[in-house]
Amino acid sequence: MDRDAIYEVIRKFSRLQRECSHEISEKLGACELQVNQLYYLKMIDRTMEITCGELAGQLNITKPSVTAIVNKLIALGVVEKSRCTRDKRIHYIKLTEKGRNITRLEYFSYQRMVDRILQVFSEEEIHTFIRLTQKL
Repeated sequence: MDRDAIYEVIRKFSRLQRECSHEISEKLGACELQVNQLYYLKMIDRTMEITCGELAGQLNITKPSVTAIVNKLIALGVVEKSRCTRDKRIHYIKLTEKGRNITRLEYFSYQRMVDRILQVFSEEEIHTFIRLTQKL
């Protein structure tokens, strides 16, 4: 068994995923976001309406910390606040179009990886690749 060859294949897949992710993030303007900010965007994306207090509870951090994070995300143009129509004291946090595009980054990255695989593998190699990776 050639463990080094397996490690090399895994490294190549990791590199391919990073390259595809970076390529997509550049197109979407996500390069300026930090990893934790991407995580917050995904948390916000999972809800229809969420307040800073609710987000703080989900993230298990203080409300002032969430407010600071949200303000940074607003400055980056990926999040916006909207006032509740029933209670003017409540502000909901939601993603902008740019924020929604960025949360789809992982999907687009995988899509790009598949495109690259389809470009370099023959049909027979693709079937072999699928069959072998399904065993994992």
